[in-house]
Amino acid sequence: MGLTALLRWTLDLLQLRGTPADAPPSPLLLAQLLILDLISSVFYLQALGTELAFDVLLGRILLNVLMVYAVMRVFNRTPRFLQTLIAMYAVSALLTFILLPIASALVRSQGDSPDLGLQFLQLGFLLLLLWSIVVNAHILRHALALKFWLALPLSLGLFMLFNEIAALMFPFE
Repeated sequence: MGLTALLRWTLDLLQLRGTPADAPPSPLLLAQLLILDLISSVFYLQALGTELAFDVLLGRILLNVLMVYAVMRVFNRTPRFLQTLIAMYAVSALLTFILLPIASALVRSQGDSPDLGLQFLQLGFLLLLLWSIVVNAHILRHALALKFWLALPLSLGLFMLFNEIAALMFPFE
C-alpha cells in the first residue's frame, strides 16, 4: 500500500467509510504505523510539556496491542488482528497529528482568562477525542462483525479501561 493510498484509506476510516479489511495484512506496515504513532505521541507530549519517557510510551503501545488481541480472541476473530491494529494505529497517528496544534494552543493559554477562543479549542479537543472513540467503534464493528450499537460501548469501555490500566502501570509523571 503506497503512502497516498494509505492516507486515503485512513481518511475513509475517519469518515466511517473504510474498513480494516481494506488494509493489507502486512507486519511491515504495522511496524511503520507503530513507529509513526510513537513519533506523533512524542510530539504530542512535547506540545503538552510532559517529560518524554520512551519506556512508558512503549508500555502503553504494548498494553493497547494486548487489549485489542484479547478482544479479538474473545470474539474468535484473531485472523483479523493484524488488519485491525493497522487500522487503529493509522487512525491514531493521524488524529494525534491533528491534535498537536490544539493541544499546544491549550497549553499556551492555560494562564489566560477563559475566553471564547479557548472554549472552542477545548471543544475541538473533546470532539476529536470522542470522534476517535467512534472511529475505533467503526473499526471494531467490522473486525468483530458486530452491530455499531454494540461496538460503540465496547470501544468506549476499551478506551476507559486502557486509560485506567495505563495510568496505573505506565504513569507519565
